[in-house]
Amino acid sequence: MEKINSWRWVPDSCALPTIDPFGFLGLMRNKRIGFVGDSLNENFLVSFLCILRIADETARKWKRNGAWRGGYFPKFNATVAYHRAVLLAKYQWQPLNSLEENQLKGIYKVDVDIPADDWIGVTDFYDVLVFNTGHWWGIDKFPKETPLVFYKNGKAINPPLGILDGLKVVLNNMISYIDREVPKEKLKFWRTQSPRHFHGGDWNENGTCLFENPLNNNQLDIWFDPRKRGVNKEARLMNSIVKHALLGSSIHLLDLAHLSEFRADAHPAIWLGKKDAVAVWGQDCMHWCLPGVPDTWVDILSTLIHERLVKKTGPAI
Repeated sequence: MEKINSWRWVPDSCALPTIDPFGFLGLMRNKRIGFVGDSLNENFLVSFLCILRIADETARKWKRNGAWRGGYFPKFNATVAYHRAVLLAKYQWQPLNSLEENQLKGIYKVDVDIPADDWIGVTDFYDVLVFNTGHWWGIDKFPKETPLVFYKNGKAINPPLGILDGLKVVLNNMISYIDREVPKEKLKFWRTQSPRHFHGGDWNENGTCLFENPLNNNQLDIWFDPRKRGVNKEARLMNSIVKHALLGSSIHLLDLAHLSEFRADAHPAIWLGKKDAVAVWGQDCMHWCLPGVPDTWVDILSTLIHERLVKKTGPAI
């Protein structure tokens, strides 16, 4: 763990300050930050909570308004929470009464124009929102026996959409919803998908990530370029789709992908904390150790929040 945290991201041509928990919570006094998306946003949230807790020993758990988990900091009346919505859009399992010729066990109905219940009612609650989706958009999560089927206005979209085309439609609808329903004075960010680092196979093919050092720059395309057809190509592919969908919207892009690509050494791998977890699920080369890479994400996000809030409201008193 010490070696993981001996590395620090140093951007070109600018300085990246380390978050000051006291100063940041002072800025966020009487405000709320909400993360919405998949477990990588939860990973992000946990890093944030661990860092901010230094400034308020009375901090306590917070799970309201549909939040999956979160923290409340009484000294500052500030809340930071996570809402689990892996596709962002509403989706639900619909079993089939009998096996048909195509051998479907059932479908996951995705309403592309309806946000998931977990966050549909919080657009006015938070002062800062951080969205993401990506890791669930694959056939490993939704194989052909239990596919995603996309609906709009309550009717199945015809012709049926594949997963990536469905993702594009969901993104367009969710971004339009956010632009329309989240008040303009709120800060809105969209976090890019962070890379996985499976070597020798995917998560369900005995892929591993027992690395002691980060990758170097000339290794990145070999690992992540979609044209190389490797097992870790999904992040760049998803992020190109996300970046295109965000064009013209009021949502700020929070691009954390490139700096994270280097850190093949910074995943839990075999350290999953549950007995026999590796035998059941394989190594975890997708989520991130804490302390670790997400702490740099916190430094970047907190700096951006500070810049934008101070610009709008002036320094915190």
